[in-house]
Amino acid sequence: MDLRKQFVDNLIKLAENDKSIILLSGDLGFNFLERFAEKFPDQYINCGIAEENMIGVAAGLALAKKPYCYSNAIFLLSRAHEFVRDDVAYNNTNVKLIGTGAAGFLGFSHNIGKNESEKNWLQGMPNIKQFYPKNEKELAEALKISYKNNSPAYVRI
Repeated sequence: MDLRKQFVDNLIKLAENDKSIILLSGDLGFNFLERFAEKFPDQYINCGIAEENMIGVAAGLALAKKPYCYSNAIFLLSRAHEFVRDDVAYNNTNVKLIGTGAAGFLGFSHNIGKNESEKNWLQGMPNIKQFYPKNEKELAEALKISYKNNSPAYVRI
């Protein structure tokens, strides 16, 4: 089930009551993130195809804001692995990582391989709560729980 639209709907509801929420994107989410960006232009940053930098920016923002980083799971967890480990997990920063899947036609560089696992990339990292919702209700609950906790979280949509 594609939960991207529901993620944005839930985040908009949270951001309406909390101006400290910042959404950072790894230059994707088109046809989904525009509604958030238009409604909250001062709370949206497109970081481009630089997930490592996006995680570093989010870790810094987490000192005063509530950043949500949205990108393909492989870029969040594989490409930016050191930044997630050092800046988010070990420092226990309040950064929410929102990982999405990629279309198969984009090739191996945009997809998690058969022998790879998001859970393995996060294994051994302290403080990161993991959520793998399968429907809208589970997604809403995962976002609610992760929002209330001032610690890192990974939500795979």
